[in-house]
Amino acid sequence: MTATEAYQFLCEQLHDIYDDREGATIARYLLEDVFAKQFWSEEELQDQDIVLLKQVANRLLKYEPWQYIGGKADFYGLKFNVNSSVLIPRPETEELVFMALDLIKREGIESMLDIGTGSGIIPITIGVKSRLNAIFGLDVSEDVLNIAKSNNLIHGTYVKWIKADFLDEKIWPTLPVVDMVISNPPYITSSEKSTMHPNVLHHEPHLALFVRDDAMEFYDAIAKMVMEHQRDGCKVLVEINENFGAEVCQVFLECGLKHVVLIQDLQGKDRVVVGQK
Repeated sequence: MTATEAYQFLCEQLHDIYDDREGATIARYLLEDVFAKQFWSEEELQDQDIVLLKQVANRLLKYEPWQYIGGKADFYGLKFNVNSSVLIPRPETEELVFMALDLIKREGIESMLDIGTGSGIIPITIGVKSRLNAIFGLDVSEDVLNIAKSNNLIHGTYVKWIKADFLDEKIWPTLPVVDMVISNPPYITSSEKSTMHPNVLHHEPHLALFVRDDAMEFYDAIAKMVMEHQRDGCKVLVEINENFGAEVCQVFLECGLKHVVLIQDLQGKDRVVVGQK
């Protein structure tokens, strides 16, 4: 079997669960990430590769995300290690990073803290694309931070990692004082589970997807931490659930943040809230 035939095999396997365009994209990336081959190549697969190909197809048919199968995900033109401990990067988060980079350039920001860093895509991408003096990423999970650390090494960035439960207010005084706080926190409510694709609902980490009881829990904590422990002028950028834009803005304003702005993504959905101490 050639790489081209393997690509066609995967496309056929995916026909019933993904549209043709998405299936072709998944097949192409997996040929590259798992087998280090181009989908158009006539290079022959080894016997062990054919066995692995069938295993990959079986995992895909169980709705396992292809990024977990290949162990890689693309974000902002960069490759990142991922596994089932971390969320798969979304295009919406690329927009959050784009806004952060623009703010860094315009405002002369020199330091930042990412809350709920996951695989480290936000601080590492910003580290690659800017010249910040100090970058920090915080997460509650050691397994998650191990993935972030591996990505830090891949991209040669110098992010400093903090293991802590951000919702524990006692740790706030220990956090670094920075010019910008950024976060893509859990923001999906339990009521939205019925609308989610199985590859997300059954495979991605619920700790990083779903809020516990209060949809505003993380946003309220972020705003309070900034007001109590960050310097005047500290910028805040957060990704949000499109259904709670007004509520997040209200939380920020009630906590004392100013210059609060709600920004839509490229699909016209409420996606980012920006504020300042």
